[in-house]
Amino acid sequence: MLRYVTSTLAACAFAGMVSVSAQQPPAPQPPAQQPQSEATAKATLTGCVMEAKTTDGTTAYVLDNTEGGSAKMYLLLGSSPTEFATNVNKKVEVSGPVREPSPPAAADGAAANPKVLRPPVVQVESVKVVADACK
Repeated sequence: MLRYVTSTLAACAFAGMVSVSAQQPPAPQPPAQQPQSEATAKATLTGCVMEAKTTDGTTAYVLDNTEGGSAKMYLLLGSSPTEFATNVNKKVEVSGPVREPSPPAAADGAAANPKVLRPPVVQVESVKVVADACK
């Protein structure tokens, strides 16, 4: 009889250990590496700096009528907004890495609107004024 009680207690203890270890969260995985195809390539582009309003009402700066790239318009990102504000309606040459826009989120109100433009983005490293006015 003592053997049955001991066996039953051992089985219960083993079942409890299995239950507790099954509830442990999995070990964290290292972050996934970005595919090499998403790497940004540097480009030199020439175009007209224009001021634009975003869907949330903020001001953005774009390079319009662009030469030297695959698109006609690029969103300009830089260290400070004033570097583009002083060059609005001027023809400039910018250089820096270019990346394609990310697809819109499903909850984004602009996702279903075909009139919303998502141009490629240039992280501007240098700006040079080519002409004081755009034609």
